[in-house]
Amino acid sequence: MFSGNDKISGRQAFRLFTFDLLGVSTLLIPTVLAGACGRDGVLCIVLGVCAGLLFLRLLKSALADMGQESFTDYLARRLGAVGGRLAEAGYAVYLLLLAGYVAYLFTVIVLKELLREGSFEVILMVILILAGYGLISGIEGRARVYEFLFWFLLIPLFLMIFSSFDEIDPDYWAPVFHAGVGDVLSGTYDVFISMSLVFLSLFLGAYVEKKETVIRAGRRALVFVGAIHVGLYLALLGIFGGNALADMKYPAVTFMSTVKISGGFLKRADAFIFGIWFFTLYALLNSAIFYSGALFRGLAGKKKCAWAEIAALAIVWALAALFYRVAEAGAYYEWFLWYVGTPFVVAVPLLLAILGKKSPDKRQTGEIRKEKQKSHKTAGAIAAAFFASSLLSGCATPELEDRNFPIEVAVTDAEHFNEAWMNASQSGNRVVDYSHLKVMILNQDFVEDEKNMTEFLTLLEKQNEVPRNTYVAVAEDAESIMELPDIEGQSVGTYLEELFENVSEVDKEAYPTLGMLYQERKNRMETLFLPYLTEEEDKPAVDGYYIWKRGKAAGRAESKTVLLSFFTGNEMEEYTISLEQEYEVEFFDSHNDISFSGTPEQKTVEVSIRCKGRVAAEPPEHFRSEEELEHMSENYMNRTALEALESENAIDVANSYKKIGGYRRDWYDTLTDRQESYEEDMKIVYHLDITWVNL
Repeated sequence: MFSGNDKISGRQAFRLFTFDLLGVSTLLIPTVLAGACGRDGVLCIVLGVCAGLLFLRLLKSALADMGQESFTDYLARRLGAVGGRLAEAGYAVYLLLLAGYVAYLFTVIVLKELLREGSFEVILMVILILAGYGLISGIEGRARVYEFLFWFLLIPLFLMIFSSFDEIDPDYWAPVFHAGVGDVLSGTYDVFISMSLVFLSLFLGAYVEKKETVIRAGRRALVFVGAIHVGLYLALLGIFGGNALADMKYPAVTFMSTVKISGGFLKRADAFIFGIWFFTLYALLNSAIFYSGALFRGLAGKKKCAWAEIAALAIVWALAALFYRVAEAGAYYEWFLWYVGTPFVVAVPLLLAILGKKSPDKRQTGEIRKEKQKSHKTAGAIAAAFFASSLLSGCATPELEDRNFPIEVAVTDAEHFNEAWMNASQSGNRVVDYSHLKVMILNQDFVEDEKNMTEFLTLLEKQNEVPRNTYVAVAEDAESIMELPDIEGQSVGTYLEELFENVSEVDKEAYPTLGMLYQERKNRMETLFLPYLTEEEDKPAVDGYYIWKRGKAAGRAESKTVLLSFFTGNEMEEYTISLEQEYEVEFFDSHNDISFSGTPEQKTVEVSIRCKGRVAAEPPEHFRSEEELEHMSENYMNRTALEALESENAIDVANSYKKIGGYRRDWYDTLTDRQESYEEDMKIVYHLDITWVNL
């Protein structure tokens, strides 16, 4: 039930603020911060939120002076008739541009992530119709719906962040305090631009009983949203790396799509989590249009004006289309926010605070001018809008039965790639949909062609047709692996996915995915090992690995080298080696640490391993003591590491380059510009501390 007094509670105000602050910022801020100051982005978030809290203190002064007036009446009283109208016009321009950009962003996200075959104009029209319909219920109706949906939307976001912990690589978080002061200040200002939307409290003040309620709600929302930003940014940085994150369009949405659901058909979890951005963008769009309508009525000098919201919707339509059609429009809008819009929303409350201190309070004590709600029957308009959005699937989008979903694909050469992928939109009478692809098998000669491989990855990432969590493998003849018969009723792709995730002794996170190749092409921080497939008894089998070293193909590697690297990186639960053809020894429950000594020119990487060990088979007649077995195991690992470094591919089995930012900052500064020579003059030394369980 609704009270019908056009008033909202403090809790509702907090949730309105949270929705308004969260949507656009979580989509755009991570990329901006990664590009501006990389790993120091968290510092920018903290400073930006602190700046928002200081700005809120300024707004508190204006709200206290406003009393029971509406914001437009208050502007006229403090700034005069002309000054008040100029301020109203400035806010109207700001809010309309904001609404236009949000509508554009909302439509593009739907178009690229959900309805790729849809029409921008049709989707935009439906969104704006839903926005107009949502305005009918008034601010009280929207607040009640957002209050109800608040935790239903945010709990899945928290769960997704928590579930990503096992995929986060903390090495991507270092080094910190590495960006310049100018870069940090620039990133902080970018965060503050998003946080400055708390200025909407000046408009919201007319819809709460006490102005202090708005300030408390705004303060809680800033801290809450800031905490979400810190957690999300650390997760994104730890999964994608700084350079890759800086080059991504909407990393938060991409982050959702990387979630793996083993053994099932569902691969696009982002489609379900999209509700977070649906409602946050929808809330901000509604707020901007709603307050724009109020400003139009103030400029027209009318309490009621039927055309106000209609005019705002029409302008928003034109602006959203402009952002979509003109590539430079987004850059101009960014310039506007930096140099005009944000200074304006800060300067007006500052001026009001100064005038409020200099002049006595002359506000009248009449009743507050406000509009009554037109109808309470549409109070559930927002919730209905969410379900109505499902009708968007009718925008020329093929139904499931008209789609073909490949489970695995092979890419043999550039011509095959262009014909089978880029130029073929249909398979028979069905549309090819790669969104459920499990495994991509690449020909070895294709991987080794750097030009074609670069074009391949660039186009795939740009088109975003294939899930980033698709496993990537290499074979001498990828087509022959594809043509193998089904294994126990499973396709080759499903069989390989099951092998990587549930059968292999290697953790599934160690097997490279398409997203990892995208990232390492830009981050250039670590060595990936792609499974090298051959045929054994009509089944695909892993026969060694192919090296992808800091963004480039680097040839094949022996299994023993790669398995040692996996074990060193804590990516194996059990690691088995054969010692002098006498003992087969298993290591498990390991705790591995890496340290560095020497200089960047004479590097020593020391690997300390504490683990349990056992003899896997019946021991031979010649018994070895625990000390001898430990010494033999240590020699085996040191010998394997040395052979890998001295091989043509120069493999660092400790995969240590990505760690120097956190462990040896001096090395990081020296070696960043000469990554190719990192393995030169390197020594890797293993130190074992084994607790034997069956000797």
